[in-house]
Amino acid sequence: MSDLDFSHLSPTNLEIALDSPALTPPDGVNPNFEHPVNKNTVSLVAIFICLVVGSTFLGVGMYMKFFKMRQQHIGDYLMILAYPFWVITAVGSLRRIFGATGIFIHQWDFRGRDIAEYIKVVFMGMCFWAAGTALMKSAILLEWMHIFSAANTRTIFHRSCKILLIFTPLFYASLIIALNLSCTPYRRIWDKTVPGTCIDLKAINVAATATNIVLDIAILILPQRIIWKLKMSNAKKFGLSAVFAVGIFACIAAICLFASMINWVESNDLTYHYSAVALWAVAESTCGTMIFCAPVIPKLFRGFKLKWASAVIPWASSHVSYWVRRPARKSEDIWTPAGLGSDTRQYRHIDESNSTGLGRFETARPTDQQYGIVCTTDIRVTESRDEDFLTDQQGKQRPWLPSIKENRV
Repeated sequence: MSDLDFSHLSPTNLEIALDSPALTPPDGVNPNFEHPVNKNTVSLVAIFICLVVGSTFLGVGMYMKFFKMRQQHIGDYLMILAYPFWVITAVGSLRRIFGATGIFIHQWDFRGRDIAEYIKVVFMGMCFWAAGTALMKSAILLEWMHIFSAANTRTIFHRSCKILLIFTPLFYASLIIALNLSCTPYRRIWDKTVPGTCIDLKAINVAATATNIVLDIAILILPQRIIWKLKMSNAKKFGLSAVFAVGIFACIAAICLFASMINWVESNDLTYHYSAVALWAVAESTCGTMIFCAPVIPKLFRGFKLKWASAVIPWASSHVSYWVRRPARKSEDIWTPAGLGSDTRQYRHIDESNSTGLGRFETARPTDQQYGIVCTTDIRVTESRDEDFLTDQQGKQRPWLPSIKENRV
């Protein structure tokens, strides 16, 4: 942006420059101001998918936290606050797609007078992206602390999250300040006809996107170390790790954003290469929304059953259980308590498929101890059968009783 400077031109030359291409085209290429070649369709589909996916994840996540689980905390409010900044960043690209310019258009297809409006949209998009990313990453770090270290604040994990939680907003706030103080007077940031001075933001932009990659990698790695130390089966560890591994997509988007930024700052064709920067910035923010909401999305489907399935599955399982167990039964294996029938050696068989799940007795408003990684108790019920009867102190025969063994995990 600092390479465009019309402030030193005389009024006559300025009018000529404003009506001429904003960049000298390559040999054999003619500028096309009216219908330039663009990638509006592909870009529109990509932005639409990002907005739909990100908004859906955020809507479901907030619904679960505010209405089902009722365990909202400050990270949820930060994510809600980050959402408008992310949408505005996407709207900047949509504005160029539906406007007179378009997206992925070479700079020589712009008139000099049109470049100021383009740079203004770029500048605002970078500021909104930095603000939204700061809020989003801070919300994710708070969510990780809430899930993995709510009861222990002296772990390396908790301290690492706190350090990143302090660094993240300060870093992006510094980036916003640098962008807004890059030119004197302020209007010269986008209007290059205004006399003044500007600093070169190329190094700052490259450093910002590189640091952004480091933060995404840190957010990806931090939960994995805790997950693989949990006392559970490898299959459950892998499944839980996969939920938190959504951050891989954010890292990929951040790397692509860094590569696009390198192409942008090294090229004179600023308008074309910034289009890729804008799209990858929207994609990374979408991944950030998915990362934040991924841990609670499975809870939406945990107790979900279709009406027909809730009636058919118990019926089918009871009949299958009956026919599977029937050949192994003996006549003397069927018992009932005395006084319930003519045969005192019969009892009613209870099918496990019709038993009531313990999850139905959860409280309407869970406490903080019910959310996150907690210590659980695995109770295993075993039974043994003997042909002999047990006798009590009065000498009466009693049927066998199951024995309960409790193993703490």
